[in-house]
Amino acid sequence: MAQTLCRLLIHCVFHKKASAPVIRDEEQHRLNLVIQKTCSTYNCPCLTVNGPGDHLHLLIALSPEVPLSSFIKEIKRLSTRFLKECDMPYYHDFYWQAGYAGFSVSDKFRDAVFRYIANQKEHHRSVAPHHEFEMLLRNAGISADDWFYWL
Repeated sequence: MAQTLCRLLIHCVFHKKASAPVIRDEEQHRLNLVIQKTCSTYNCPCLTVNGPGDHLHLLIALSPEVPLSSFIKEIKRLSTRFLKECDMPYYHDFYWQAGYAGFSVSDKFRDAVFRYIANQKEHHRSVAPHHEFEMLLRNAGISADDWFYWL
C-alpha cells in the first residue's frame, strides 16, 4: 500500500502503587486534561479518561507509530509530575504501578467502553477494582492470578 491505514482503539488501565495517596476530585479534572494533551502530542487522540481515584481508564486511538508501552510510560511520568506540582506534600509518595493493561476495542463497542469509562466513580460504588479487573481480563480472554496484577 502507498500509505498506512490503521484504527487501533485501546482501553488502557493502570493503578497507583498501594501506598500512594488517591487522586483527589479537585485534581482529577485537570489531570484528565493533562493526559488528553499528552495524548494529542503523540498523535494518539484520547476519546475519554476517568477513574475513581486509585486507578485510571483511558480510551485512546493509538497511532501506529507509537509503541503502547512507551506511550503509557510517558502518560504515567507526566501525570505523576503534574500531581506532585499540584500539591507536593499530599502527592509526595504518589507513583503508578509499573504495569498496565491494554485491551483492543472494536469500533462496534467504542460507545459502550466510552460510557463505561465515563461512569467509573458510579461503577466503583458497587464493584471493587480487583473484581472489575478480573472482568476486563475475562472479557479479553486473558487469565492471570490475583497476586500477579495486584502487587
